Amino acid sequence: MQLVIEHIRELFSATRYLYWFLALMGTFIFLIQIIMTFLGFGGDSDVNADGHVDYGEHSDVGFAEFRFFSFRSIIAFMTFFGWGGVLWGSSGWGGFIIAFMCGLVMMFITASLIFGLLQLQQSGNISPKNITGCSGTVYFTVPAGRIETGKVTVTVKNCTREITAVADEDLPTGTSVTVESQIDGKRFLVKKI
Repeated sequence: MQLVIEHIRELFSATRYLYWFLALMGTFIFLIQIIMTFLGFGGDSDVNADGHVDYGEHSDVGFAEFRFFSFRSIIAFMTFFGWGGVLWGSSGWGGFIIAFMCGLVMMFITASLIFGLLQLQQSGNISPKNITGCSGTVYFTVPAGRIETGKVTVTVKNCTREITAVADEDLPTGTSVTVESQIDGKRFLVKKI
């Protein structure tokens, strides 16, 4: 029995190094993440490498997006498990359980914070399909023939947007129009109201 107790004591004295390693490594990675965030690295963007903008990708984040196991939450677990072990690891199994609970609590808090921040995220882009059917006013004359373009200001979702427009008939500045359809990625067909 005495031998078993000695082995358990040796095990817990050896885990002290593991606690210190996890605490210091987790803290180091956490500091690197903070520095990279402030320098603008590692952020998500809605703009792809080809310049294409995804419209409204993150505007509605449901509970399915709650990620308990993410890189940041695992780093949080590792850091607080390590520091909890440094502080209470010498208490045996009780200290290990306290350290483990510290890690789990911080993992849950981190996952909850990331989930909450994702719910605040909103894309300010308006999809071209939302512009179709809206009314507006000609800003620069739109020539007839659908070849040359003009400019039209439209109101979409309580926001004013300027679009490039073509028309079948001449539409002088100040004419009230409605957007009929999207011709291509940049031009819209408008019609006099």
